[in-house]
Amino acid sequence: MECLHGRISYASWRLRVFQRLFLSSTELNGRRTVSRRAIDYPTTLTGSQFQYPEYPKEPGQHDDAESTASEAEEPRLSQTLPQSPLMKTVHPNLEKKHKKRAAKPEDLEDLRRNPWAMALASPPRMCSATGTRVPRALLSDWGMLKRPGSDGLWFMPVGLLKDEVAAAAAKNKSRPVSYLDKSIRHLVIRLVDRLPLLKKLNSVLASHVYGTRSPVVRLFPYRWKHPHGPFTVREEKQIIWREDMPDFVLSRMRADVVKQLKQACNKYKRLDATNRVWTAIDLHEYSEAAIIEELKRVKPFTRMECGAVLVMGTLINSQTGVVESVAQDKAPSNAVGTLPEYLMLPHLPSKVPVFELGQLFSEKELEEIWGYDSRFQSPALYFRPNDKITVNAMLALWKLKGFLRHDSVGETPGDSNGSQP
Repeated sequence: MECLHGRISYASWRLRVFQRLFLSSTELNGRRTVSRRAIDYPTTLTGSQFQYPEYPKEPGQHDDAESTASEAEEPRLSQTLPQSPLMKTVHPNLEKKHKKRAAKPEDLEDLRRNPWAMALASPPRMCSATGTRVPRALLSDWGMLKRPGSDGLWFMPVGLLKDEVAAAAAKNKSRPVSYLDKSIRHLVIRLVDRLPLLKKLNSVLASHVYGTRSPVVRLFPYRWKHPHGPFTVREEKQIIWREDMPDFVLSRMRADVVKQLKQACNKYKRLDATNRVWTAIDLHEYSEAAIIEELKRVKPFTRMECGAVLVMGTLINSQTGVVESVAQDKAPSNAVGTLPEYLMLPHLPSKVPVFELGQLFSEKELEEIWGYDSRFQSPALYFRPNDKITVNAMLALWKLKGFLRHDSVGETPGDSNGSQP
């Protein structure tokens, strides 16, 4: 490309070409550019003050009238280029912002009665042992406890010992000296409820020589440790980890679930009532097919997908009609632990968890549950939470099942009284 007129510099000619390409005719006419006046074209008083010489047109150049007509038909070249969303609205049709519909009270009430929604809605927190971030409702709280008259600081699952801690606090309320320093009394860390993890921690943390720094301090955040945190060097040496911690935690979790089930039973005492919290299911065979077949006979009800199947560990003897324990049945198909973790509801496209109480509890705790209320003597129950008490019972069952998950049956701690620290 070369300049065809010798009296205009290449830079001026290039600027004029760009103006014709990228500016509209209105903007182009509004810009008064002054060029060098030709000597052999004198001006007159009646004519225009300046006359611009006409330059040869490029093949792509047109007059203003022609360019105006063409611009009305075709967009400018600059409009065909992609534009930044900061300069132009990405969705020009959506000029008005639409507010998200506010949740209705009945919607919030349904969510409050959904245990899985309540668990997932809890704020995520980090496990101090694995670094995993999970909802807080699926973690257990651990903190320091101290026996009166003892120097040892016991690192215990304080979330499972609320009743014992409250009773000890009420008992020691009259004492002038607190049994635990206020600076570390409310310090709590969280751990994932898994028995294999607790066994691995127990093998590392239980071997502690009293008087040296406890390995439990490794689980503490940096802001707790000496010299930056409230723990002193002396207190870090006094921290004690129970040698039977897996058995102790399992026994406390089982006791907590039994207590939650009793509270839910006391709140809704009628079986198959209008609230549909408890629905009896008769089983003649300990199998998934038998449970699904019995669920087909249950008439669907609201929020059925929020419930779970509780297999109580008993069966109805087809010959005598007497409810017997599954442990008394020698058939291999009726063995505990053969049921799936979830099953599909026959009426709804939703899966619900299956809790085998014979796998979660010891024989002593099963007998306690069976003898507490007649409904627990049914072979199976469909349990659907309806308020905070029943939601907590469902989540306690879920945490106990998660605690025993991925752990072989032979290594699962059996009957343990879980003596207090």
